[in-house]
Order: sequence, then C-alpha cells, then structure tokens
Amino acid sequence: MKALLTYSFIVCALVVFFLLGCEKRFDLSVLPDPGEIVTIGDTSYVEIFPPWGGFENPRAVMVGNDHLIYVADYDRNKVFMLDASGAFLDTLNVLHPISLTQNSKLDLYIGGETIAPNGIDTIGSIYKVYLVRFDTTYVARIDTIIGPFGDTTIVPIVRDTSFFADHNFDLAPVRIVRQEPAHPKRRFPGIGILPGNDYLVSRTGPDNSSFVDPDTRVLLFHRSDALPPRPLADLATRPSGGTFITDINQLTGIMVFPSSSDFVLTQSSEGVAYGAIWMIYQKTPDFDGWIPKYDPSKPEQRIVDFIRPYRFLNATAAAYDRRRRELFIVDAQLDSVVKFNRNGQFRKESFGKYKTASNEFPGLDNPQGVAFSNDCTLYIADTGNKVIRRFKLSIQTSCF
Repeated sequence: MKALLTYSFIVCALVVFFLLGCEKRFDLSVLPDPGEIVTIGDTSYVEIFPPWGGFENPRAVMVGNDHLIYVADYDRNKVFMLDASGAFLDTLNVLHPISLTQNSKLDLYIGGETIAPNGIDTIGSIYKVYLVRFDTTYVARIDTIIGPFGDTTIVPIVRDTSFFADHNFDLAPVRIVRQEPAHPKRRFPGIGILPGNDYLVSRTGPDNSSFVDPDTRVLLFHRSDALPPRPLADLATRPSGGTFITDINQLTGIMVFPSSSDFVLTQSSEGVAYGAIWMIYQKTPDFDGWIPKYDPSKPEQRIVDFIRPYRFLNATAAAYDRRRRELFIVDAQLDSVVKFNRNGQFRKESFGKYKTASNEFPGLDNPQGVAFSNDCTLYIADTGNKVIRRFKLSIQTSCF
C-alpha cells in the first residue's frame, strides 16, 4: 500500500510539473541520445557522410534554381558555388556574406557588407550578381527616315551589348542594389524572392527607438530595383520587444515559400515571444498585405505547436519541403532542426545536437543556415563545426 501511494504521488508530481512548465522555453536537448534505440514512427533523418569542409564560418546555404549549392562564408569573405557532389566550382569575393537567394532569372542576391564612404567602416549591403545573362540593351540613337512622298519615320537604333556570364563569377557583373551609409550598423540577414521577382528583405540593427524608421524592418523591393523599398507595416518593431505574434526585434532570416507570397520570418527570441513567424498574403477589396497564418489570439489556434511561446531561442533560418509540405527551422542556440507539418504541428523527425553526434563527427554546433533540395536532401550550415552537413529521411527511397 505504501509503495502504491508513493507511486501515485510521483505520477501526480510529474503531471503538475508538466502543466506548470507548459510556457517554459522548449529545449530540444531532450531529443533522443544517439546511443538509444529509438523508433520514431517510420522515419528519422540519417546523415550523409562525409560533411563538406573547407569553410571557416558558413553562415548561409542555398540550393539555387540552377540546382547548384551556394554557401556564404562570413570569415573568408566569399560565396562558394558547389555542385550536388560537393565539388567546388567557383568563388565570389563578398565582404562578410550572411544571406543568399536566387530569382527565376538566376540572378544571385547576397546580403553582405561593403566599405563605408569614409574608407574605414563597413556598412550593410545587398549585392546582385547577374550570374547568367547581363542585359545592357539600350537605344544608341534615333534616326529619321524620309519616305518617297516626304513622310518621315522615326527609327530607334538599338545597341545590344548583352552577354552571358554562364555561371562564371569572374565574368558576372556585380552591383550593389542597397546600402544605407547613414545607418552603418544595419545588416540584411535574409532575402526571399516573391512571384514575379520582387523580393523581401529582413533588415536588422541595434537602434529601434525610431517609430518611423527603426533598424529592424521587413522591406519589399521591386524586381527592377528602380523604386525605393516599401516597409511592411504588417509587422511591428518595439524598442523593448513584445509578446504579440507580429512583434519583431532581432531578425535573422526570411524564407519565401516556393511559388507563393507567404513567408516565414526568423529571429532571436530575446525581447519577443515568437522566434518564427509564419505570414500569409491576402488581397481583398478591403485589405492587401500579410497576416499571421497562426494567431494565438484566436482560441482555436492556441494549440498549434508552431506558435508555442518561447519554443525557439535563436531561430536563424528556414527551409521548406514542397513535396511533403513540411517546414524546417534551425535554432543556433538549441543546436537543433525543428520540423513542422503543413498544419504547424511539431514533427518527431526533428533532431538536435545529441542525435547528430557520433563517433564520426560531433553534434550540431551553432547551425546558422538550412536548405532543402529537389532530391530531398536537407543541407545545414553547421557553423560551429565549419562544415555543410547533409541529411535524408531513412525510409525515403524516391523523391517523387
């Protein structure tokens, strides 16, 4: 009887502990230890060895529309181009690159830095690399042709000096399409392409005291770069942070869903309650903009795992598997990859530092970037270990 009472007390204590801890920060270190025999449904992620080395501080990884792999190495001031086997194809010198994306024309956008006008300091910049075709067609002159009856015809003489760089970084023209010398501490840690090649940029910085133009914003750029960017008013920046789902403070990245205007914004949870925000685009006669896909102010959505407060500590990047319609978020402080299904529910295939540690290689350490390819490979920029790591589902024999 005494043993039964003791057992009942322990069970009750565990239930109380669980209920009281519902709003505490989610710690993925509780994921299975590599020494355990674990059954997770019928799937788990298996690492592909060896990891790709040769980097010093890989901060972002991207699978391009050209099916090549791009890696931004902050300390080496380079963007690396690799093929699917991991062979190095080319490099581009860019000061402190931290973000990458590619539009449908295969133009490469890079968030990095450049030297300030004073020749000493650095400022945040967005580079555009015309990786395939650089179009310099222009009207050289206007000729007037006089007809047999005295009529005249105006004929523009067009000069086309376009050429193809053919994925050659040495030939590809590079332009800086955005920099803000008046705000030298601002940086651009995320860029995402919208349909039609307009693009969203996450900007961050230490000064958010201005109500009109805080450092932390999400900006909408026109594809031609001819118009000034428009800040998204659908997200709020408060100097002291906030607990609303749309509060942003220290942005780390942005991912636009393929063939969509929806996006996921990642940020440090310091000063805010939500480290990842899933926004969907809506256009009606009364509204044109973005709203949260999941909103904790709606009672029916409070059980959605994706919007559990303080689930992340420092979410740094996101990737999407369009076939399985699943979302990956990497957290640099939890040393983990967190996976969600289309309904925002946590997937047990998520894994972290302990699950990825083995006799062959240490566990994830400060991962900063993530990407997903058409051949169903998950790429992770394992910044702390200075490598790019690759994973596939254990049961996935085909990607179709």
